[in-house]
Amino acid sequence: MYRFFPTDLTTRVRTLVTIFSFVTLTLTGCSLNTPAPSLSTTNSNTSSNSISALNLNALQSLPSITPDLSKYRIVFVGERHDQYADHLNQLSIIKELFKHWKKNTTIGLEMIQQPFQGYLDRYIAGDISEREMLRGVEWYERWRYDFRLYRPIFSYAKANKIPLVALNIPKELTRKITKVGIEGLNSKERQYLPPLIDKSNPAYIKRITDVFGTHTRTSSKGIAKFLDAQLAWDEGMAFSASNYLQKNPASRMIILAGAGHVINRSGIPNRLDRQLYSNSAVVLNNINEPLSPKQGDYLLFSPELNLPPQGLMGISMGDSKKGVLVKAVMPHGSALKAGILKGDMIIEIDGQKIKHSSDVKLWGLDKKPNTIATIKLRRNDKVLIKNIELKSRHQTTN
Repeated sequence: MYRFFPTDLTTRVRTLVTIFSFVTLTLTGCSLNTPAPSLSTTNSNTSSNSISALNLNALQSLPSITPDLSKYRIVFVGERHDQYADHLNQLSIIKELFKHWKKNTTIGLEMIQQPFQGYLDRYIAGDISEREMLRGVEWYERWRYDFRLYRPIFSYAKANKIPLVALNIPKELTRKITKVGIEGLNSKERQYLPPLIDKSNPAYIKRITDVFGTHTRTSSKGIAKFLDAQLAWDEGMAFSASNYLQKNPASRMIILAGAGHVINRSGIPNRLDRQLYSNSAVVLNNINEPLSPKQGDYLLFSPELNLPPQGLMGISMGDSKKGVLVKAVMPHGSALKAGILKGDMIIEIDGQKIKHSSDVKLWGLDKKPNTIATIKLRRNDKVLIKNIELKSRHQTTN
């Protein structure tokens, strides 16, 4: 996942179109291959024709572009992983396209790794609960972002029986590639990647190597393996989507992935188009860089939105063989007031056995500030019980 950088259109709370003037602009004229005029230049003799202008009075609403988007088999919607508004925007597009694609709609997910597809299938079928699905896909071990950011998308997909497709390669594979490169993979590991790994885009190569180059003591061998890992990430997700769409020829897919994977089409889009001999559309969310038609097809503008406050204990955790270790206690948090100390082991919360830090995160998923929780701890050889009043992040910093 790159770190560079919603939903019914008639409801009040999540409607960016109605409440917040959620708008889009077309970045391309007729073709993605048309050279982009520069938005800035150091040439004092630049002609007027080289200066681009955007008519802010002609911005389009999402429904007005949906007929065009619906003609594509694949629509990418980029995101900043921690931005709630981006995910609500994604849901708006899913809802609009579902009106056109109906039962052929599928959603491809960067945030779920391919070996855990079965849990997504069982969740959509109604065989397991949301929490069972999150535990099964190891959400908090592998993705880690607050699930509440994505919950409206998952809930809508389940309510409408829209298949969710795991796109990402296993993190164990990525880690291995950073050590041995793609050539060091065995045949079983190589099955997550297409036969061809495309290294022909110099702009893509430069962007990745520039990121790696910000670290000190770099080496050409280290850069090559880092590049291999990023290539495997993008090629692997494209390969997963391609395999699904080839096995399901009537299906169309909305792919949700980080902006770095879709912008300029050089991450996943061009690789998937190559594998499927297709042409996809790219929708970007709130990017903070100069605009260019090469970046994608549409750009969504929307204000930032925050998740509702969550009740927190005010600790940082770590996993050990004995259970969940309290690694630190925040200065103004609830845990400090309740008498929880660094080094305590959490063994139970509100009667629920705790074996892993993800158990704590799942327990706290819907906890609100000012909720009282009962924590059972092991401190040295003693078992202690503490009552703790959860606080919001804002409360713990004031």
